[in-house]
Amino acid sequence: MPATPVPVAIRLPDGLVLRGHEWPVDGPAVVFLHDHGDDLDAWGPLTAKVASHGFRVISVELRGHGLSDGDADPGLLGQDLPALLGETAASFGPVALVAYGRATEALLFVDKDQGAPVQVMISPLPDAPRDIDWRTTRSAMRLVLKGALNEDVEHQVGFIYPRMRGPKLQVSGASEATGPPLLEDQPQLLEHMVTFLRRYLTGHHLAWIADHADQIEEAREERLAAEAGTES
Repeated sequence: MPATPVPVAIRLPDGLVLRGHEWPVDGPAVVFLHDHGDDLDAWGPLTAKVASHGFRVISVELRGHGLSDGDADPGLLGQDLPALLGETAASFGPVALVAYGRATEALLFVDKDQGAPVQVMISPLPDAPRDIDWRTTRSAMRLVLKGALNEDVEHQVGFIYPRMRGPKLQVSGASEATGPPLLEDQPQLLEHMVTFLRRYLTGHHLAWIADHADQIEEAREERLAAEAGTES
């Protein structure tokens, strides 16, 4: 794994550019989304740790956050996320989404058809879960990680978890922390997440490679030719 990530810029169909970092590991892709009001620095060392387990980690800043274009607007994440997934899944195959806090609500409306068959929700705290039209939500393989000592998170998870469509798992840690600090406080939760990603994302990744073997080989040859040209 590279010692440091490389910058990435993902242009959405409307021309807006989302920026972030990528650990260009040759493995299944995992897209990390920070919560509204934060930036990719909120993940601290967690993204590097996940990349060290053989995943291509892409940490993206939301519209109007950090170095990304546009104005911050939580209401537009539901529009930006499918577009972001379209760009990343076209290059790397099906991805896993990892998000925390209020941003987790957008995950409920994407699935394998958008390129995200596997999802991890850390301390999910949607703004108004009782106002969600659960009939319009989508099915995915989901893992919910939470601190069992945080009453707000416990209350929210208690409401949304039974209503989430598709197979799901729930793991708790004895902590009041939320979001990335929860995984730093309870490292066994990070281990659960890595195991979950290996078990449920790897199969999608290998199937995509098998279906796109010719294109992958062509892209590899083009990359090698470009590198040889640069060296000469």
